[in-house]
Amino acid sequence: MASPLLVAYTTQSGSTAEVAQAVGSAIHELGLAVNVLRMSAVKSLDGYQGLIVGAPLDAGRFPRECHQFIAAHRAALAGMRPWLFVLGPTRNEAADFEGAHKQAEAELNRYPWLRVAELHIFGGRFDMDHLAFPFRLVRYLPASLLRRIPTGDIRDWNAIREWAQQIARQVKTAA
Repeated sequence: MASPLLVAYTTQSGSTAEVAQAVGSAIHELGLAVNVLRMSAVKSLDGYQGLIVGAPLDAGRFPRECHQFIAAHRAALAGMRPWLFVLGPTRNEAADFEGAHKQAEAELNRYPWLRVAELHIFGGRFDMDHLAFPFRLVRYLPASLLRRIPTGDIRDWNAIREWAQQIARQVKTAA
């Protein structure tokens, strides 16, 4: 059996984890082995035939766990061309997607040695009830900026599945 693909993700409210699982399922449906792991659980990139990285944008930045993952696996990543998906916008506005793409590129520019095969922006989810503990409390402050962000879930599950299967087809063709 061929080596598996790895979907490594970081999540803050569970939304990116759900997308990572959907990516893994779509790849598995096309007959490829795949492991879906939180970045902090990845000890080595050895033995994987490809890597898909998933991260949310939090105030225009990747979470700390993502930066730690990149630093911890620098040697292996320098010889790979991982795919990267980013969850960002919570409104279906072209300007929001363009802004998220620019923010993700700026984060990637911190690592000039890292060459991604593709950077893909998906719509995200924002719901105060899914925020991590300290942020849930912030919503009760009268001047909280979080109160201005509209609640919404614009994750396009069909687009996510199609993107993942496109990667699976590329990997199969290359094998």
